Amino acid sequence: MIAIAAVAVAAAARYLLNRVLPPGAVPFITFFPAVVLASWYGGLWPGVTAAVAAYLTADWCFVPPDGLAIVNGNDQALIELAMFSFMAALIVALAHHLHQANARARSAAADADHRGEMLRITLASIGDGVIATDPEGCVTFMNAVAEAQTGWTSAEAGGKPIADVFHIVNEQTRQIVENPCELVLRTGKVVGLANHTILIARDGTERPIEDSAAPIMDATGRIYGMILVFTDATYQRKTQSALQQLAAIVEHSDDAVISKNLQGIITSWNDAAQRLYGFTAEEAVGRHISLIVPDHHRDELAVIMERLSRGERIDHWDTTRMRKDGSLVDVSLRISPIKNPYGEVVGASKVARDVSQRKRTEEALQFLADTSASLAALIDRGSALQQAAASMIPFFADWCVVYALRPDGSIGNPASAHRDPAKQQLLRDFLAEYPVDWDSPSVTVQAWRTGKTQFIPQLTDEQLRKLGRNDRLMKSLWTLKPQSVISVPLKIRERTIGVISFVQSESTRPYVEADIPLAEDLARRVATALDNAQLLSSIRESERQKDEFLAMLAHELRNPLAAIRYAADAASLPAPESNGEMLDVINRQANNLTRIIDSLLDISRISQEKIQLRREQIDAATIIERAAMAIQPILEERGDRLRVELADEPLPLFVDATRAEQIIANLLTNAAKYSPEGSEVTLQAFAREGEAVIQVIDHGIGISAEMLPRVFDLFAQADRTLDRSQGGLGIGLTVVRKLAEMHGGAVSAHSDGEGQGSTFTVRLPLSEAAKPMSFAPVDATAPPAALNVLVVDDNRDTAQAEAMLLKMHGHKVTVAHDGRSALELFESIQPDAVLLDIGLPVINGYDVAAKLRERGYKSQLLIAVSGYGQTEDRERSLRAGFDHHLVKPVDVRDLLALLHAPRV
Repeated sequence: MIAIAAVAVAAAARYLLNRVLPPGAVPFITFFPAVVLASWYGGLWPGVTAAVAAYLTADWCFVPPDGLAIVNGNDQALIELAMFSFMAALIVALAHHLHQANARARSAAADADHRGEMLRITLASIGDGVIATDPEGCVTFMNAVAEAQTGWTSAEAGGKPIADVFHIVNEQTRQIVENPCELVLRTGKVVGLANHTILIARDGTERPIEDSAAPIMDATGRIYGMILVFTDATYQRKTQSALQQLAAIVEHSDDAVISKNLQGIITSWNDAAQRLYGFTAEEAVGRHISLIVPDHHRDELAVIMERLSRGERIDHWDTTRMRKDGSLVDVSLRISPIKNPYGEVVGASKVARDVSQRKRTEEALQFLADTSASLAALIDRGSALQQAAASMIPFFADWCVVYALRPDGSIGNPASAHRDPAKQQLLRDFLAEYPVDWDSPSVTVQAWRTGKTQFIPQLTDEQLRKLGRNDRLMKSLWTLKPQSVISVPLKIRERTIGVISFVQSESTRPYVEADIPLAEDLARRVATALDNAQLLSSIRESERQKDEFLAMLAHELRNPLAAIRYAADAASLPAPESNGEMLDVINRQANNLTRIIDSLLDISRISQEKIQLRREQIDAATIIERAAMAIQPILEERGDRLRVELADEPLPLFVDATRAEQIIANLLTNAAKYSPEGSEVTLQAFAREGEAVIQVIDHGIGISAEMLPRVFDLFAQADRTLDRSQGGLGIGLTVVRKLAEMHGGAVSAHSDGEGQGSTFTVRLPLSEAAKPMSFAPVDATAPPAALNVLVVDDNRDTAQAEAMLLKMHGHKVTVAHDGRSALELFESIQPDAVLLDIGLPVINGYDVAAKLRERGYKSQLLIAVSGYGQTEDRERSLRAGFDHHLVKPVDVRDLLALLHAPRV
C-alpha cells in the first residue's frame, strides 16, 4: 500500500514537472524518492513493488513515444529503463539493509529496556540492600532496603560519593573501614567486607552487615560503575552467637549430650559423654547407640524410637546404661527429636545425666527414715544397740558393730550384725575373743579417743595382722574379709557414749569420702535412739521410784498418824494413869512427822539449790557430839550401842554446823535402821591429807554390788519388802551427799556385800583451829513471867490447842482467826506477844505484822508460826516486821524459849 501511494505521489509530481521540463526529459526523477520511501518504511517487497510500479508508470506516461519502451523498442528509453532499474534495485537493497539494521537496533533497545526494567524490579524487590554507582563512585541507584538501612533516599543519595552514604566501621576497634567500592573501581575485582563490620545509618543506628561489591563492566573490561550488595547480619550474628554458645554449652556441659540418626547411629558425642561412659568421640561416633545399652535394657530402644518418630519429646526417662569397662550407671534421659526443614524427624538428641548419686541419696534418705522409725520404737538400751547394728545391713554395710558405754563408764559388750547369716556367729565369736579396750589399735578405739570419725578406705594386710592377735583370730579375719571401714563416735551433747563401725567386706564398692556424711548421720540417729532409750528407761525408773516413794510416804505418814490416833483415843478413855504414856506416844510420833516433812523440804531446797549455808568455825568433835545426842533416842529405842572414836588432835571445820550435824545424824540413823537390834554402830573421826574424815560403820544388812552405785540416788532403798520394817523415804543419803558437796567435801559408801555391813565415809576440808565459843550465862532459877499473848490462826483446832498449851504454862491467851480480827483485838488488849499464822483470810500475816509496826508497836514480840518454811519465807517475815519465824509443827520448848527470852 505504501509502495502504490509513494508511486502515485511521485507520478503527480513528475506530471507537474512537465510544465517546466522538456518532454521526455528525466522521466524517472520523482520516482527515485518514492522507491526510497517505500523501501525504508515498507521494507524489501514494498520497495520492489514501488520500483516496478514506478518503472511502468514513468515508461508509460513520461518516456516518449507513448507506450512501453520495451514494447516500442526505443533504445534510449531502454537504456534509461536499465539505469532506473539498476538504481531502484540499489536503492531497494540499501534501504532493505538499513531497515533491517534499524529494526535490529530497535529490538535491541527494547530488549535492553526490558532487561533494565527487570533488573530494577529485581534489585528493588530483593531482601538485601543494593547500591549502584557510576565509574566515579557516585550513587546512581539505591533499592528500598538500602534506603531503609542507610537512612538515605535514592533521590537524596543520587550523585553523592558512596562513602558519604555507606558509612562503615570496625565493630571492635570502631575504626573506619576502607570502602569496598573504591577497591572495586580501582582493581575491577569482586570485594567482600571483613568480619565485624558495622553500618552506621544516617540517624546513628548501627547494625552489623555482610556485603560484597562487584564492578559493572563490558566484555572488553571497561568499567561503567559498581554495584554493592549488603545484608543486615543482626539475626545471623545472634544466631551464630547462639550456636556458638550452644556448642560451648554442649561441649562443656556436665551432662552427656549425644545425637543419633533414625538408624541409631551416633553422630555426635561431647566430653561429658566420654566422662560418663568412658568412650572417646572417635570410639563412639559412627557406632550404634546399643554400644552403651546393657542387654536387659535393649528393648527400650524400640520404644524410644517409636515415640520419637511421632515427634514426641521424652523427659526424665530413668534407666541404666553401660560404661566402657562394663560397669553400670544410673542415668536420667531427656530425648528430643531432630527435624529437617520440612518437619520430618531425621534423628534424636539425647541428654544423659548421671543420677547414681541422686538415687543413692534417695535410697539413703528412705533408709534413714526407715532406720529412724525402727530405732524410735525401741524402749531399752539392749534392743536399741542390736537394732542399730541390724538396720545398717545390707544397705550401708556388710557388717556392723556397735559399742556403748555402761552406766559405770566401762565399754559394754558389742551388738553386731552380718549380712551373711552363716557368718553372724563367726563375727560374734570374733568380737567375744577380741574385746575392745582403751589400748586397742582398732579404729573403734581411735574414734572413741579422738571423738572424730575414722576412715580406712582399704585395709591392708599389715593392718589386719595387727588386729589378729593369734592364729584363730587371723583365720576369722580372713574369713570375714574386712576391706573398708568407717568408725563414727556416738555423741550426745558433746559426750561420746559409744562407737558404731561400718565394714564393707564382700561388697564390690569400698567406702569413699562421700559415704562419711551418711555414716555420721546414721551415727547421730543411733546415738539419739540410745539416748532416748536411756532417757525412757530413766523416766520409767523415775516413775517407778515416784510410785514407790508415794507408797512409802503414805506408809511412813500413816504409821505415826495411826499411833497418834490410837493414843488420842486411848487418852479419851477414863484411865488417867495412862494419859502420860499416851502423850509421850503423841509427842514422839509428832516428832517423826516433823522429821519426815523436814526431810522432804530439805531435799526440795537442796535440789533447787535454795539452801544458804551459814558457815562458822567449829570443831568436828562438837558436831559429832550434837549428832550423837540427837540420835540417842533412836539408838536407845532399838537397844543399839554407839561407839565414838575421835582423834586426839582437833578437827577444825568451817561449816554450817546445823547442816554438818544433819550429815552425821542421817548416817547414824541409816546405820541403826539397817542393823539388827542390839548392834553396835561405830563413829570414827580423824584427819587425813587436809581433810576431816568421818566414818560410820555398821554390821547390818550390807549393800549389794548392784545397789552400791545407786545408794546415794534419790528414793533409792535396798529394802523394798512389804513389811517396811526399817521405814524411811530413801532421801536421807541423798541429802548427805548434797550437803557434803555443798561444803566442798564428798561422801562414799563401801560394803563387801549383803549381810557384810557397810561403811559410809564423809570427807570435809579442814579449816583453821576453832575458837572457843562463849555463851552468856542464863539465870535458870528465875521464874518465867506470865505474858498476854494473842494467837492468830485460821485453823480453829490449831489455834485452840496452841492457846490451851500456853494457858497451861501460865500465860493469858486471846484467839483470833483472821487478819482483820487480829488487828482489832490487838488494839483492845495490847498483848505482849503475837503468835501469827501467815496464810490468813482477809489480811495475811505479813500484812498484819507490817501494819502493827507501822502503827508504832515496836516493843511487842511478833512470832510467825507457819507451814511455810523456805528461806525466802523467813526473809520475808523479817522484812514484814516479825521477830522470829517458826515452822509448824512447833516444838513447845522452842516456843516457850522465845517467849521467855529477853528482847533487844
